[in-house]
Amino acid sequence: MWNIKKSIYIDRSIDEVYHYAINPSDWFQWYVGLSEPENLVGQGETGTTMDMKYTMLGMHLPIEVEVVETAKDGNGYSWRGTVKGAITSDQFWTYIPEGKGVEISLDMNYELPGKLVGKVANKLIIQKLMNNSMEQTLNNLKAVCETSDTYSMNAD
Repeated sequence: MWNIKKSIYIDRSIDEVYHYAINPSDWFQWYVGLSEPENLVGQGETGTTMDMKYTMLGMHLPIEVEVVETAKDGNGYSWRGTVKGAITSDQFWTYIPEGKGVEISLDMNYELPGKLVGKVANKLIIQKLMNNSMEQTLNNLKAVCETSDTYSMNAD
């Protein structure tokens, strides 16, 4: 199992960013490689489940996502989700207020399937691709949150 830790500052209120970021209906707009959810039950709160596809190296990998924990921690929030299927992953996101914005931290453990690892002989290449993917995911979230008006972030 491999680990990625990333963080980013977003110049937008913590409540707006958190509620937008945990909504699975919006993930495909900013999370690199994710499809729109299918069989979605919930809106990102604890117990939410869905089926998705994660695209990597031209392969569309079926995954099941479950939100296992959401919490308000003082002035901040946390979110934990698990991914099962073609990829196994545990993701823990924290949202901490900083000035007028929010500092988001991601701590992700993941394991990729043998057929994907076999396609690229060098595991360091896969680790670099995943690292870049998560970096771009956070940059996409920042771009959407800092440039969208309130209506578009709250619309379903």
